[in-house]
Amino acid sequence: MPRRPARKRSGILMPAVVLLLCAALLLISHRMGGDAQVDALLDAIAKNQTFIASSIALETGIPTPRLTSTVPVQKTVEPTKNASEPTMESAPPPDNESLPEALPTAQDKRDTDIEIRNDADIAVDVAAMLENPIQIHVKQDQTPQVLIYHTHATEAYTPSGKDTYKPSGDYRTRDKTQSVVRVGTELAKVLKARGIGVVHITDIFDDPSFNGSYGRSLTAAEQALKKYPDIKVTIDLHRDAILTKDGRQFRLARTIGGQEVAQLMLVVGTNASGLEHPHWRKNMNFAVNLQADANGAYPGLMRDVNLRSQRFNTHLRSGSLLVECGSSGNTLQEALRSIRMFGEVLADRLLA
Repeated sequence: MPRRPARKRSGILMPAVVLLLCAALLLISHRMGGDAQVDALLDAIAKNQTFIASSIALETGIPTPRLTSTVPVQKTVEPTKNASEPTMESAPPPDNESLPEALPTAQDKRDTDIEIRNDADIAVDVAAMLENPIQIHVKQDQTPQVLIYHTHATEAYTPSGKDTYKPSGDYRTRDKTQSVVRVGTELAKVLKARGIGVVHITDIFDDPSFNGSYGRSLTAAEQALKKYPDIKVTIDLHRDAILTKDGRQFRLARTIGGQEVAQLMLVVGTNASGLEHPHWRKNMNFAVNLQADANGAYPGLMRDVNLRSQRFNTHLRSGSLLVECGSSGNTLQEALRSIRMFGEVLADRLLA
């Protein structure tokens, strides 16, 4: 029978022997009353991968592999679909939510070149409103002072990437992690991070019946205002829907700071339809000045302010607005990027 070749130990013997001798000397010192420093050294040797690998190599003759540093790998969690969300508080973000992209640097100026889409055909003095802005200030004590709700909570965006959903109609879904409710959650998060207390109503008012949704959302909003009387601003957050001439979904987007974002529109209701609305001019003043802030900070983020004949539940407070974030042609991520920018501008105005 042929003899097995002798095991080679070149490059292994001396390092291992030296380490073993050092360990032995330290162990003797420890048993003779060594102090805590010896304990620490012994512990370090025991955890030393090179020492352990060399010791094994001394016995087996298997060369020691080169050690490389390792980086923990984050596990990807699949998005939670149709998660139940609490009423009148911020809905939790999806489990797989990544850290938001850094906002582009806001320009420190106001752009008072405001355009009004006046569908109510009522005269308004924009210049006077800019010279005398309505004063709406909030405290940074987490007392609820902003209300966010969604009359049309099932409004959704164009599916893209991981942002997909089970539809409940054309570009609509009851999945609150994929609808405009998710955008409201992001707005609430931005405001809360600035110390502003927020109530977020995540109830669905437009499904199974679209008719009557404004009446149902009004009832919920009034209940919230009764429970939280310090609320000064109410935002009914929607997404728009625009079709091109050939029937395709129109995308309302701009590139700001290298990011594709959905455009937003402030909608101001009036009493032109015959419904009582004592606050509409104050609402308009608030919208005009907020628009000037947003136009200056993030040029291209905002569409023209829209003045309407309908009331749209904006009679609740002097700081009540309907906000359209993007359109059905946008993606959810584009809407989330833009609402973060809008949230920071809104917080700046409320805390000024």
